[in-house]
Amino acid sequence: MLKKLLPKEEKYFDDFKELISLIEQMADYTEKIFSGDSLDHNHYLIMKPLELRCDEVTSRITKRLNKTYITPFDREDIFSLAKRLDDVSDMLLGATARINTFNISKKVNFADKLASIIHQQISELGVAIQDLKIKSINECKAVKDLESEADKVYQQGIHELFNNQGNAIQLIKEKEILDILERTSDRCQSVANIILAIFLKNN
Repeated sequence: MLKKLLPKEEKYFDDFKELISLIEQMADYTEKIFSGDSLDHNHYLIMKPLELRCDEVTSRITKRLNKTYITPFDREDIFSLAKRLDDVSDMLLGATARINTFNISKKVNFADKLASIIHQQISELGVAIQDLKIKSINECKAVKDLESEADKVYQQGIHELFNNQGNAIQLIKEKEILDILERTSDRCQSVANIILAIFLKNN
C-alpha cells in the first residue's frame, strides 16, 4: 500500500530522451563520415565528447536507481535500457575510431549503407523513447525491419570484400568496420526489444 502512495521518480524519462538525442547526433555524424569519398580523421574530436556525455547520463541513471524507491517501470528494464543505449554509443565511436586506428582514408564500401540504416533505427528508437509512456509498437517493428535490411547489406558487403579485395591487411581492416556497424544494428534491435517489453508490461 505504501509503495502505491509514494511518488514515482519521473526524471528517468528526461534522461532517456537526453541519451537518445546524443546518440542520434552520433549516428548522424557517423553516416556523414562513412558517406564521404574521403574519410575525415578529425571526427574523433566530435564523436568522443558525445560518447562521454552518454556515459555521464548512463551513470546518472544508474546512481538514481540506487536511490529511488519507486520507479516508473521495472528498475531492471531501466538499467537494461540505459546499458544497451550506452553500448550503441560505444559502438558508434568504435566504428568511427577505427578510421584513425587503421589509418583509412578511402571510402569503405557498404559502410555508408550500414551507417544510414543505423541512423534510421536510432531515429525510430528516438520516437519510441519520446513516447515511452505510450504504447508505440510500430517504431519497434520498424527497428527490427531495418535490422534485417542491415544483415542483407552486411552479407553483400562481406561477399564483395572477399571477392574484390587483394590486400589482406586492408581486407581485415574494412571487415572489422563492417562487423562493428552490423553489431551496432543488432544492438539497436536489442534496445527495441527492451522498449517493447516495457510497453507490454505497463500497458
